[in-house]
Amino acid sequence: MQISARNQIMGVIEKISHGAVNAEVQIKIKSGNSLVSIITNTATENLELNIDDEVIAVIKSSNVLLSTENEMKLSARNCIKGVIEGINQGEVNSEVVINIGNEDKMVTIITTNSIKNMNLKVGTKVNAIIKASDIMIGR
Repeated sequence: MQISARNQIMGVIEKISHGAVNAEVQIKIKSGNSLVSIITNTATENLELNIDDEVIAVIKSSNVLLSTENEMKLSARNCIKGVIEGINQGEVNSEVVINIGNEDKMVTIITTNSIKNMNLKVGTKVNAIIKASDIMIGR
């Protein structure tokens, strides 16, 4: 199956914590970072997810926020450090490609106005911020 989500990052499940309705799935990716995804317990059963399973974290580019601040307190579970390696600037929106290490990339779509206001350019260190509920898991 092919999907339109720009971020499809391979990883290995390192932890699964079940709650009453949802499960928190922690995925170790090639860069050494971990991503946390919140999915339903039913989804973990349907996907037959177990520790050490190889999975794909799927994230729409519009669900990735950027920050240049390192000490922000956030409710989002995922804050991945990286360096901008490409910007495809449009009139209204722009695509930003972030190298998060070890050949892992994260892509976000943000407003071109934000690019200018944040003074983002190739080489800028940023944090990619993703809510755990915005990360889907595929096998």
